[in-house]
Amino acid sequence: FHLLINGKMIQQGNTGDMLTPFDELIAHISKYFTLKTGDLIYTGTPEGVGPVQIGDKLEAYIEGEKMLEFEVK
Repeated sequence: FHLLINGKMIQQGNTGDMLTPFDELIAHISKYFTLKTGDLIYTGTPEGVGPVQIGDKLEAYIEGEKMLEFEVK
């Protein structure tokens, strides 16, 4: 996955870099919550996190497919 802010790549990561494998996270979370299609699991962030400003345009991609796009208001 990767994140662009105003067309500049700010973050890039891979689930293989996570400390806990994703399938283990899902198994653990499923003990406490019913997960449904479309649910989001936030696990942290790769390096590059920082402030955004009003007017910034963010685009998030997974495997090259744009999943999210918005302008900070």
